[in-house]
Amino acid sequence: MREETSAPSVLRPPSTPGSPRVLDFLLENGLYVSTLILIAVFSVSIPVFFTLENAVNILSSAALKGIIAAGFTITLIAGLIDTSILGMAALSTVLTGVLFQQLGWPLWTTMLGVAAAALVMASLNDALVVRAKINSFVATTATSGVFLGVCLALTNGQTITITRPELQTVLLARPLGLPVAIWLMFAVYGAGYVLLNHTRLGSHLYATGANHNAARVNGVPVNRVTHIAFALCALAAALGTVLATARAGSSLLFGTQFLTFDLTEIFTAVLLGGASLFGGSGKIERNLVAVLFLTILANGLQLLQTGTGIWLVLKGAAFVAAIILDVVRQRRQ
Repeated sequence: MREETSAPSVLRPPSTPGSPRVLDFLLENGLYVSTLILIAVFSVSIPVFFTLENAVNILSSAALKGIIAAGFTITLIAGLIDTSILGMAALSTVLTGVLFQQLGWPLWTTMLGVAAAALVMASLNDALVVRAKINSFVATTATSGVFLGVCLALTNGQTITITRPELQTVLLARPLGLPVAIWLMFAVYGAGYVLLNHTRLGSHLYATGANHNAARVNGVPVNRVTHIAFALCALAAALGTVLATARAGSSLLFGTQFLTFDLTEIFTAVLLGGASLFGGSGKIERNLVAVLFLTILANGLQLLQTGTGIWLVLKGAAFVAAIILDVVRQRRQ
């Protein structure tokens, strides 16, 4: 009787069971580790870095970017890319100057007016994306240009200097020793955490971003979720801009000149925080850490008196790394 032989096995590379676990650990915790290492390096190399005054400066700088990045994170989780935050920031700072300084509106009425304008801008984005079925990146890039054009029409390109003291008195106050902007940043991230993790709307945002059609089939009101995501992003952009206007004491045409953020920096913070360009994933608390990481890096380089070119190179490298990490996470999933 002929001896039976088994079929030849397919050659496979030797398995390394530890590698996936190491990669998963780095993807999940690498941002926290990198932030701690950065703090340790700057604390050793810069005597004035690890001081209470500098810590408050870092948190104050992070607050303005963080509030806007928090809103952007929500839209990205919902599968939307809202690039109109640049135009929203510009129009919000101009409206603050026009309403508060030129028309003499009270502070809280001015803030309500800016918030209402932000909701109108969000509705325009929503109409183009939901009703006209235009890709969110294309639609919001177009509306950002429209908002900037409105700014130019309102100001003729001129800066509005704010001389009334109420704006700085209220928004630059320091309750318990910390600027109002820091408290508002923590409040925004706290509200965002509760929204995304402990509400039905949060589940709907993740479901809509993960699979638009499947979410609709399963009863998720996708159009309403999209509108809410745009609205929250617009309100966050308006709030961050009003705070920045109070700090600058003037209303600039292109508000991002004094907001010290650009779209690349917001993208970098959001992607480093774990949100995906493909939607449906991300943790808003990780986004806060990412904003702090970038702010600490910029602060340390400034204290070391490095050139602007080095910061631009590192910021660009961080953006590339964030995109690569996003792709790796998607493949791991």
